[in-house]
Amino acid sequence: MAEFKFGFEESWFRLIIKKLPNHPELFLPKAVEEAQGILRIGKLKVGAAKVWAESAGIITKKKSQFVLTALGHLIRKHDPDMDDDGIWWAIHYNLAKQNSPAWFYSFYFNGFEHDIFDRQYLEDELRAWWNKDHEKPMTDSTFDKLIFSPLIQVFEGTRLGKDFGFFQPQAKNNFCRQSIGYKLPPAAIAAYSLLDWAREQQRQSVHLEKLLESGGIGKILRLDRTLLDEILIKIGDQYNKQVAWVSHTAGLNSVSIMDLEPLTLISAYYHELEGETPEAALEKGKAEIIELEKMQTTPTLFS
Repeated sequence: MAEFKFGFEESWFRLIIKKLPNHPELFLPKAVEEAQGILRIGKLKVGAAKVWAESAGIITKKKSQFVLTALGHLIRKHDPDMDDDGIWWAIHYNLAKQNSPAWFYSFYFNGFEHDIFDRQYLEDELRAWWNKDHEKPMTDSTFDKLIFSPLIQVFEGTRLGKDFGFFQPQAKNNFCRQSIGYKLPPAAIAAYSLLDWAREQQRQSVHLEKLLESGGIGKILRLDRTLLDEILIKIGDQYNKQVAWVSHTAGLNSVSIMDLEPLTLISAYYHELEGETPEAALEKGKAEIIELEKMQTTPTLFS
């Protein structure tokens, strides 16, 4: 299991996106001092930057070096400063989805139901979840150093905390997160999440309610049933049913999902920001992903 000794800051990801292509050895043990200089962080934080970037889906190891994934390449091309909120929704989805290496981040969104809580309550529930699949109980040191501190640092070091409303400190060691629907993801990013979920689940249709369960995009993107329904309708309308759509016929509330490379919607999102209509952006997205596939032949590119 990967060790998350620290959280991460947005600036770390920006530097990784910009610098890694010219420094593929960046996260090898022999290059730790070079990585410290490039990323402007301490030695232990270099390891944390690596595991968070891998979990976010922007880098991967290829043979004896690290490279940007297709998602990383799309960000580098369209928004290397990572200024736009949309890509942070995509990164959040990758960190929170089922089987994420950042399991405690995923649990916070899928298994923890409370929006007002204190440290002890979160600790009790995390420990209970951990104990289901581990013979040895979680130690205090593990919780303090490898779970609670990194989780808080992620929310403090990125817009995911205060701006997105996912985690905010209150008085006397209490915390809260804003209510469901406080901030909404762009339709294209929700579509990316849906396509990725469907591919991992090997499904081309799903009942809307299933997406509100643990591991579903409604749960991860903090959408209630009404908001999820609205965004699915929007996806169907914007892309003329070329991505996904929801059918309410006879009260079925069935979501049909096309077999489309999920990253097509990340590309389409960027093209929409550049002024393209959703349908035109989708076509450009399809073409861009084909070009990326030609350039990058690694089997882990679209993992």
